[in-house]
Amino acid sequence: MSDGMPELTDASSTDLAIETVEGVLREHYGLSGQVFPIEGRQNPYFLIDNGHMRYLLKTAPADAPLPEIEAEHALMRHILRGTDGPLVPEPVLTKDGADTVVLPLEGEDRRLRLLTFLEGAPLPADDTLSDKAIAAFGSISAALTRSLEGFDNPLLEREPESDLRKAGPQTVTLLAEVTDQETRDVIAKAMVTALRRIQPLGPSLRIAAVHQNLDAGTVVGNTTEAGWLPTGVTDFTGIAKSWLVAGLANTCAFLLANRDGDALALLPAIRAYHDLYPLTLTEIEALWPLVVARTGILTAEAESKLAQRPADPQAKEETEKRQAVLRAATAISPALVFAAFLEATGMTNPLPEMIPMLPDIDPETIRTVDLSVTSPLLYGGNWIDPENDWKMLARIARETGRCSTRYGEYRLSKSLADPRQEPENFALHVDVCVPAGTPALAPFAGTLKSVGSRIVLSGASLALHLEGLDCALPDGNELSMGDPIGAVAGAENSVGGLRLRFCRDPELLPPLFCTAEKVGTWSRLCPSPAALLRVVTDAPVPVHLSKPVRGWKEHLFDAAGRCLLDLREDASLIGHSHPRVAAASYRQHLLLNGPSSEPSEAAELLAQRLKALAPTGLDDLYVLCGRRDAFHYALALTRNHTGRHEIVSLTGVSGLTHDPAINSAGGVQGMIDSLDAGDKAGLLLAGYTQPFDGLPEILEALRRNGGLLVIDETRSGWGRSGRHLWGYEALGLSPDILVAGLPGEDIAVCFARENLAPAPDDSMEKPSPVACSVAAAMLEIWSEEDLRDNARLVGDHLKSALEQLARRHHAIQDVTGSGLCLALNFKNEELAEKITALLRRERVLANTEAPASLLIVPPLCFARDSADRLLERLETALAQN
Repeated sequence: MSDGMPELTDASSTDLAIETVEGVLREHYGLSGQVFPIEGRQNPYFLIDNGHMRYLLKTAPADAPLPEIEAEHALMRHILRGTDGPLVPEPVLTKDGADTVVLPLEGEDRRLRLLTFLEGAPLPADDTLSDKAIAAFGSISAALTRSLEGFDNPLLEREPESDLRKAGPQTVTLLAEVTDQETRDVIAKAMVTALRRIQPLGPSLRIAAVHQNLDAGTVVGNTTEAGWLPTGVTDFTGIAKSWLVAGLANTCAFLLANRDGDALALLPAIRAYHDLYPLTLTEIEALWPLVVARTGILTAEAESKLAQRPADPQAKEETEKRQAVLRAATAISPALVFAAFLEATGMTNPLPEMIPMLPDIDPETIRTVDLSVTSPLLYGGNWIDPENDWKMLARIARETGRCSTRYGEYRLSKSLADPRQEPENFALHVDVCVPAGTPALAPFAGTLKSVGSRIVLSGASLALHLEGLDCALPDGNELSMGDPIGAVAGAENSVGGLRLRFCRDPELLPPLFCTAEKVGTWSRLCPSPAALLRVVTDAPVPVHLSKPVRGWKEHLFDAAGRCLLDLREDASLIGHSHPRVAAASYRQHLLLNGPSSEPSEAAELLAQRLKALAPTGLDDLYVLCGRRDAFHYALALTRNHTGRHEIVSLTGVSGLTHDPAINSAGGVQGMIDSLDAGDKAGLLLAGYTQPFDGLPEILEALRRNGGLLVIDETRSGWGRSGRHLWGYEALGLSPDILVAGLPGEDIAVCFARENLAPAPDDSMEKPSPVACSVAAAMLEIWSEEDLRDNARLVGDHLKSALEQLARRHHAIQDVTGSGLCLALNFKNEELAEKITALLRRERVLANTEAPASLLIVPPLCFARDSADRLLERLETALAQN
């Protein structure tokens, strides 16, 4: 029993007076302090507090085995001499240098010893351990085992009840008192299954001094922000020689019960243990069966106690809990748990020896087909077709006669448009196309059986699942390595298809795919079948799984095929990865993409389409490389025409200029005063500016002082506001110059009145023919797909829902904008940044803008379903806030 934070009691509850204990302390230890009796001990214990340190005085009958006490003290001192051991108490010698003292006290000879008191508290009753606490148990177990190296004492030869080398006989003894046959059978079956797995591994398991009962009753801990965490060991009665991994297994059995039988909850403990004291592959394989064996023993103990006290409600409750844990432990695949343990320790289990399954196929002739997120075979959303993967494979099979998909690739076809869901898209199998009739051999020895359309060859440590094979052999047929299994199904002179997958659990139907989160475990349970083909069919592991590598409409996909919703204004205007845009770029690359003294055909086509969309009265057109160049040119036009330099703008308009001569005047009167100074070239306004009082007066001041009105439509142009082609139209303005970008492309446009004097510096770089061709294709798609109308319809739906959201959540101040140019305005910048970060965790990408706005500026193809998903994510983020 642990000696941490004992329950104190009155002196009257023990048979030793406080005065007697105080006298012993003074006379034999030279100590004084407050003395507190401790409840719940077979022999009297006392806590001593002298104001500087606390001690524990233990008493026992005088004939208590002295060698055991001395050995335990030696063990503590051995641990304390090390630098990396766990916290343990320290024995305090008497003034005569003795470990213990025997004294006649209250008419009885007693043996006393004094230990430093290990500060801490026991695990609170019914408290569920956090992952950090579970990891801490693993660390303490490993640190204790490591610190016991080199300690030699007869004490270690004892055999505690928890020694798992005796699990079978222990269970038989306990079950002898259990009369319920069904209960006996459940426990016995679990134990026999576990022992069958342990028995062949036993000779290879290391023997070491370990704590075979390290659990909540033998440690103390502290309560932290992460909950209760174990910090030190206070009970050593379970320390003895046994299988090294058995100590960890006993601790894991306690942790398993605390987490209601969840085997995967043990991973932090196993990872932490292995980091400090590396386990062997055999020990990791034996660990879960040992945990199950210990769980079976604990269940049998509970049943035995209930048989003795059938009316005891506590005994019944304990039995029910133990039964539930045992049911959970026996329900999960042992091979799956082993694979999870391998992942936690970073180890792998090598495949058994095998030969190629299709010896007549030259591996050099097998072409691997890329169906990953970055595959060039996937474009224009063709992966959305549920049959697309087979179509791609069949097409290449017709061309080559031999091809294979890749194991371990994240299939784009299995990805989901919902950013919240984790797609099951990591391929745990390969599909192979080879000539029909190709003979197949058993790659290893095993037993054959058929399960529907599947044929399963179960070997000693691996099962092969085959589909697409003609096999006439009966179920139960024993095959040796190299024996014929059958032939690839299909008509003569056709190409047949095989589906191949491995599984280390012969009873488990392996999945075809798993999520990125479970790759480490499932790839160990279902390893690559590449060895069957003698060709590398494994996809390369992406360097950065969470980095976006592909776009489609308003979505981005990272290398693991997980979807992100893209609300950023720098996304392409018509959406990501439109196939006609890609085709336009490819075609122009084949023709011309270098500089030319004359405008290219692509530039002329773009100019034609831009002039058709020019704002009323702005007939001069300048096409430049990106927004920054367009802004600089627009300001150069303004300054050249007026002969003045400074320009007035509303605060926060266009962060692209970085021009020190732009005066961000605050307030209506400030802007009027600045313009009336008579030295301003113009006024810069954003096309998405909300109507405000004083705007007419500002514009009047601009006109009477001869300044030009420059409108920034880099965010709101091209119908983004839904009801107007240009955002300024909603304000009834008449600009002199307008700057519009084409988001996602290296093109921007400056429209101007014809009577403006051109800027003298016309040396800015012109866009390449490819950039012009792409921009022209975008504008054509924008028109044909009526994306302006989509911005209106989806934008109206979204804004209405956002306004309802704002009424429910006071963190939102208001919703501004229209169409797909919206802003959620929060009460302060911190809130805006926090909600944006929470959305990022929900796989929604958005930008913020000063002072406290979250911008919603997605591509104009933004679908209503995506708008609804955004609303769900916002609701979640606001609730978390």
